[in-house]
Amino acid sequence: MRPPPIPVEDLLFVRARNDFGVFLELIFAVLNPGVALARGWYLSAMIQALNEVSDGSSRRLQITVPPRHLKSITTTVAFTAWMMGRDPTYKIICASYGQELSSNLSRDFRKVVTSALYKQIFPVTATSIVRDTDTEVRTRQSGFRFATAVGSTVTGYGADLIIIDDLMKAADASYPEARARAQRFVDESLFTRLNNKATGAVIAIQQRLHEDDVSAHLTAKGGYRHLDLPAIAVRDEIVPLTRGRSHARRIGDVLNPDREPLSVLDEIRVGLGSRAFEAQYQQNPTPADGDIIRWDRLQFHDDDPIDYRTRDGRRLLHKVVISWDTADTVSPSADYSVGTVWGNDGTAWKLLDLIRVRLAYSDLLARVRLERSRWLADLIIAEEAGVGRAILDSLSRDTRRQSEPEHHAPWCVRLAASPRLGKAERFAAASDPLYAGKALLARDAPWLEDLRREMMAFPNGRHDDQVDSVSQFLTWMVGNGGRRLLDPRRVDRPRAA
Repeated sequence: MRPPPIPVEDLLFVRARNDFGVFLELIFAVLNPGVALARGWYLSAMIQALNEVSDGSSRRLQITVPPRHLKSITTTVAFTAWMMGRDPTYKIICASYGQELSSNLSRDFRKVVTSALYKQIFPVTATSIVRDTDTEVRTRQSGFRFATAVGSTVTGYGADLIIIDDLMKAADASYPEARARAQRFVDESLFTRLNNKATGAVIAIQQRLHEDDVSAHLTAKGGYRHLDLPAIAVRDEIVPLTRGRSHARRIGDVLNPDREPLSVLDEIRVGLGSRAFEAQYQQNPTPADGDIIRWDRLQFHDDDPIDYRTRDGRRLLHKVVISWDTADTVSPSADYSVGTVWGNDGTAWKLLDLIRVRLAYSDLLARVRLERSRWLADLIIAEEAGVGRAILDSLSRDTRRQSEPEHHAPWCVRLAASPRLGKAERFAAASDPLYAGKALLARDAPWLEDLRREMMAFPNGRHDDQVDSVSQFLTWMVGNGGRRLLDPRRVDRPRAA
């Protein structure tokens, strides 16, 4: 005689017990009756990242995502309920910027773990709750979820998991003392509460609010996997999803096109202002007025720069220009010396390489000469000031064969740049080719992310050397010198300044 079939509901509860994605979908209905959970790919990405924490393959996780994308419900409410359901001895501390927010999330958690549905999925934990308050839910097995806020005490609590959920209000992000207070709370109060520093997990979910916020503080510590989900993609990437799947995201792709298409995001940008939009929606906090460049409007090439280097002594490009922005010192706090390599293949100028180094004069000159030979550069541009002036003098001797024979480069002219405008005005005036497709950035370059961050923070970021090198090239490109170099009727070299 066959055993009776297992009810479909019971099978679903078994799946929810072992699959956080299924559990989240069921619990969402408890918190939002009559509302269907919109399962965009980004939600699957967050679930997968949390799965890696639950199975122990990841112990440090950051998730940055725009507002209203279920980050708190998914992590601070549902994930903590799921982990505690699977192990009623599990100990969790959840921290937010204020006690009111912390208590609101705690009330959602309590609504979940006291629901009839939760009792069917996790009957042992549900029937073991012996303490249920605004800040704490505790089980008979000594497990708990404790809710706290910046500045509150966590003395007496040791955790297996710490969740940091928005430790700062947007209105407070501009105050150094508020940022320092949040960072001290993380270091001195929260991190000291891990029961086992080797196995304890930390999850930080937040919007970016400032270039020196808690997210930046955690990143500087190292060791965090960072699931970064800007509203408009700023890089090409493959994002892991659940069940071994992945999502290929391209520059310019919108995170949630059904609810927030590009037209809506543009309206939000106007309403918030560029700075707030870049921080909260793009996860790219920039200093005030750091809105010269619209990264999502820039254009890119997919070529492998190695294909353009010399082969059998022949160069595979029409023209090559290297723009150098040189630093006068090599101290750790000084700017870098940066060279950007631009090649023209007959269709557009393409940024093929970016060199960013701190070198003393003699070593820097050697690097400039090395890159000139590697790319058979037609032209090297440097500002006629400080170390740049000395570099230009040496390159001029190389062109006229007046230096050591191994440095002779009669094919390469040097050009002294003498900017008349300020840095910000110069960059703004010369940036149009980046939008028009006349100057393309390398889509998959390892240095692209650093360049993006500096461009978006300009003119008030910590460094501006990469921007200066790019700006210097673009200024030359749109001028008479750029047109002369590409004129097929001219066979002579551009004149040295």
